[in-house]
Amino acid sequence: MPEDPLALAARRRIYEAVQKAPGVGAREAQRAAGTGWGETTYHLERLTEAGLIHRERSTFQDHYFVAEFPLADRRLLGLARSGSARRLLVALVEGEESTVPELAARAGLSEGRVAVHLGRLIETGVVRTGRRGRYRTFAAADRQRVMRLMVAYREGLADGWVERAIETWSDLLRT
Repeated sequence: MPEDPLALAARRRIYEAVQKAPGVGAREAQRAAGTGWGETTYHLERLTEAGLIHRERSTFQDHYFVAEFPLADRRLLGLARSGSARRLLVALVEGEESTVPELAARAGLSEGRVAVHLGRLIETGVVRTGRRGRYRTFAAADRQRVMRLMVAYREGLADGWVERAIETWSDLLRT
């Protein structure tokens, strides 16, 4: 009879950290589970091999999700783990079609940082592009999806800057 992959307390704590904060990185899972670095990476690998979690590789960091987490939302939530990307998502959801300079001003980010995150968000299908005269514009393709994800997983995402927006969205989504 195969061993239960969650029989070990440390592995179970790591799994629970991933479950609680979808898209979490290994360091964040380590801190949440209170385990050592080697122990964390070992158990993340065993959980992945057992099919209980999935690892999404990105340019800078791997993000972990429980297996039941919808595939379509993994990449978006992985991107939303970045504070800058969250600020941009809030600006996109709360505003109309905007240019890069307008989004940079609303999100409090440099135009270069906005452009980098917009490229990634366009790849995921979260942002659509348009035109206003000679300027390229950007808008949230599915505001409800972004709001629902950020509200549902606010504990793992929220920081002081976006907490106000998430509170507003929570109220809007209840009605």
